[in-house]
Amino acid sequence: MEEVLMQTRLDARDYAASVVAVPPIALNADLTVNADANVAIIRHIEAGGVRILLYGGNANLYHFGLDDYRAGMEAVIAGAAPQTALVTSIGPDFGKALAQVPIARDLGFKNVMLLPTQFPADSAGVANGVRRLAAVLGHGLVLYLKRENYVDPDELARLVSEGAVDFVKYAVERADPAQDAYLDAVMAAIGKDRMASGMGETPIHDHLGRRAMTTYTSGAVCIAPSAAMELLTLYKAGRGAEALELSRPFLEFERVRTDLGGLQVLHDGMRLAGIADTGPLMPMISNLSAAKLGPVGVAVESLKQAEAACLRRSGKAAATAFSLS
Repeated sequence: MEEVLMQTRLDARDYAASVVAVPPIALNADLTVNADANVAIIRHIEAGGVRILLYGGNANLYHFGLDDYRAGMEAVIAGAAPQTALVTSIGPDFGKALAQVPIARDLGFKNVMLLPTQFPADSAGVANGVRRLAAVLGHGLVLYLKRENYVDPDELARLVSEGAVDFVKYAVERADPAQDAYLDAVMAAIGKDRMASGMGETPIHDHLGRRAMTTYTSGAVCIAPSAAMELLTLYKAGRGAEALELSRPFLEFERVRTDLGGLQVLHDGMRLAGIADTGPLMPMISNLSAAKLGPVGVAVESLKQAEAACLRRSGKAAATAFSLS
């Protein structure tokens, strides 16, 4: 097998060139990893020009045991094209992260994100854990900021300067993304080049359009990869009005995810889109009931239409047959 780009440390230029897809992991009925379905997901995303795949929250790695974690990461490594960069995730608790480090290192990952611990954790403790994990891993981590003051901005700057943190996924939710004092402080401390907007398309009109973050992470990109890449290109070109118009089906998909569950909607939405049968979710998350699938299907159909329109504009053939039901 050709060496995949996961074995190269990503820098700001790499992140700037691609939306960061955050795919689910497809499972069989017995909760083992479905290798073929995961390959289908990866191929669909790659066909849209996306070159960075991050396996973390949407993959529900929070609830994978160590053996499942290894099997899942082996499957995505086997399915990825050589030019695709893979980012794995560890944690969220320190003990699990420490146990996963040898697996990530053994599999050749050079880009590793630390999932956020909600409780119990404090800023100084998180910084201490990051330093220890980076020392064992042998390189810096991607740090996922999910709540207010998860790490103090000045301490974060020290972690970056020490090489313990390479990049930041920022996902602190705000009613108005433009009003975010913590984000202002983080960007002042480490700059915009090391930061991705980490909440899908909902805040990117501010995060990419006004604040000019390097890139953004997305679940919907797994369904409409070409359209998501066009969206990133428009924002980077300063064409915010066009980008906002293109983002409407993405924003609706995110609204449905907020209402019904972010992991659940994306996981089941991949099947509804005809990309792959993703199967069950690893407990403690459940698949959507049949009664909740209606609005998901509508939102998925809008994303498929956006993808088809983007492909027509570019003159490319459809990336996927979208044939499952």
